[in-house]
Amino acid sequence: MHKKLLVIFLVISVFAFGCSSDDSITGRTAVAEPIIYEDAPAAEQQTENQTQAENQTTEETAVENITEVQEIKIQTGEEYYDALVNDEPSEEGMAAWEFNFSSESIVSTQNNISLSIDGIKHEIKSEYWGKIIEVTSTVLNNEHGAFKPKLLVLLYDEKDFKEDWLKPKAEIEFDIAQLNPGEHITRDAIVSISFDDISLTKHFRLILVDAADIGNKPLVVAEKEFNAVLG
Repeated sequence: MHKKLLVIFLVISVFAFGCSSDDSITGRTAVAEPIIYEDAPAAEQQTENQTQAENQTTEETAVENITEVQEIKIQTGEEYYDALVNDEPSEEGMAAWEFNFSSESIVSTQNNISLSIDGIKHEIKSEYWGKIIEVTSTVLNNEHGAFKPKLLVLLYDEKDFKEDWLKPKAEIEFDIAQLNPGEHITRDAIVSISFDDISLTKHFRLILVDAADIGNKPLVVAEKEFNAVLG
């Protein structure tokens, strides 16, 4: 009886010892494998992902900085260009303000238009009569609307009949379609205006009209005294 119990005890002990040894070995294997083959790659992957994120952030920041610098340069260039253009006077303004009549010209201004008598050339044909052969004049459109200039030339003295005072002796056309605000034009016109009593002082008058106006309404009138003998 006692021998049977001893044998059973020994069998149970051996069986228990064998199971305990297998469990410990299996446990060490289960713990060791994750540390070597799983935990280490996960750490490396996390480090690599973090490095890539930092590099991407750095690149995006650099691109944003470059874009901001380019935008500032472009904006500054546009502002400089706009200021340069806006500070420049227009062609019309430059023509009106920079043009100066000759100090020897007779200038009259009406209706925002200036008309000048710049010169009169004449010939004395005899002791009784002479002829005006050339008239130089300038028209400056200050701020009047666009128009086509035309000049009516009057010449008379105190001995002429008054009804003849307003009769044009010549008409001077300008070879332009229209004279715009800020523009001016000078004309050396060849004419043939005869006069008698050369010793008498004449009234020379230029009347500026719009060639499109059939009524010849005066826009500007300029006049001077003309004496063929005295010059």
